[in-house]
Amino acid sequence: MANPSAQDARPSVAVLSVNTDGGAFIEEFGTSLAGVTYANYRLIVVDNASADDSLEILRRSQPEAVILQNDANLGFTGACNRGIEHCLSESFDYVLFINNDLVMEPGFLDHLVAAADERTMAVPKSYLYHHPGRLDDSVGEFDWLRGVWKRRILGKRPDTDFDQPRLVESATLSCMLVPTGLLQEVGSLDDNFFIYYDDTDFTHRARQRGYRLRFVPAAIIYHRKGATIGGTNTPFGLYYLTRNRPYLIRKHVRSPLRRALFWSYFLSTRLLRLIGLLARGRTAHAKALILGLVDYWRGRMGKTVERDRWPVPAQPGLKMPEQERTKDLTQS
Repeated sequence: MANPSAQDARPSVAVLSVNTDGGAFIEEFGTSLAGVTYANYRLIVVDNASADDSLEILRRSQPEAVILQNDANLGFTGACNRGIEHCLSESFDYVLFINNDLVMEPGFLDHLVAAADERTMAVPKSYLYHHPGRLDDSVGEFDWLRGVWKRRILGKRPDTDFDQPRLVESATLSCMLVPTGLLQEVGSLDDNFFIYYDDTDFTHRARQRGYRLRFVPAAIIYHRKGATIGGTNTPFGLYYLTRNRPYLIRKHVRSPLRRALFWSYFLSTRLLRLIGLLARGRTAHAKALILGLVDYWRGRMGKTVERDRWPVPAQPGLKMPEQERTKDLTQS
């Protein structure tokens, strides 16, 4: 296990990960992290009251990891905020937000640290774990009129442009290297989100304060997309995506006209999706979508729905047939 040390001249990195019953994939995460070539890091795991044996599994590959255990599920935002507080108290140079449902190339952290600085965040190229060569939708430009990525890349193969390092507008916190000075200036994650869109909000706030976000395609990870919530298209996920999307727009879009255009697009597409869900007999998904809208209008933010409200079988991450790789995979 690598640890920050005074003898290592390279920047110190806190590798911050949230665990919520991650026993199905956390062993491979820990083994993969143990094999990275960048040595000056320490793993910080915030556990959301897991009921499985995931922490015992993790300790076998990461025996020196710092584990902070919550008494309840605080969501991604609450767990990350507790981890951020710990990392700042330990004076790390960087915090690497990273999901425990992914694995990484050995040199990924070297590339991220080389591309970052005190004013620059860095994010890797993310592939889907179960679909070699197919991209995860983890980085790009955000459309504030519709509340979605401008360019849909999920399930696609990278083109020449996507293989070039560059500054980008937005990225997910599934894997992002952040200078600790940014966290001190910009603040923690907005706990009103609980999960989903918190990363879009975070990167937007950072960029508003003059920080840069650099895409580093030489840094490569493989993501079991959706594994932490039982799949990519669960009622649980649909609820929070539906509720949080207009909250994000309200928080950052000041123009009444642009807000009105967003609502026109959002409500019309939600109606079409609701009709499609009902036509396919997916009543749990339909109820989750409606509840997400109702709770947003009622101002019920933060943790409002537990993962077990709509039980789903555990899934190992996004798997899709060829014809579905670019269809119905993002929040349109």
